[in-house]
Amino acid sequence: MVIIVKYGLNNEIERRKMEFAEPGDTVVLIQNGVFWLVGNEARKIVKEGVQICALKDDYLARGYDEGDTSEKLISYEDFIEILEKDHRTIG
Repeated sequence: MVIIVKYGLNNEIERRKMEFAEPGDTVVLIQNGVFWLVGNEARKIVKEGVQICALKDDYLARGYDEGDTSEKLISYEDFIEILEKDHRTIG
């Protein structure tokens, strides 16, 4: 399953969506969702085996550098490929 997170750290629904993720799922952080990478907050929530990635353009647009995170930064094309591989999505 693909779980799309677009709101920041103060959004309880986004936190619950990430808690719902199971090993093998992918959490994609977009828009203000990229703030979950700061301090590895997303890693503190998701179970082991859940892949986390963020849209690179959104991350960079908020003033961060690629080296500021160890999580995978993806392009819009990569995002589409993720969605095409798994048709089950929570957004």
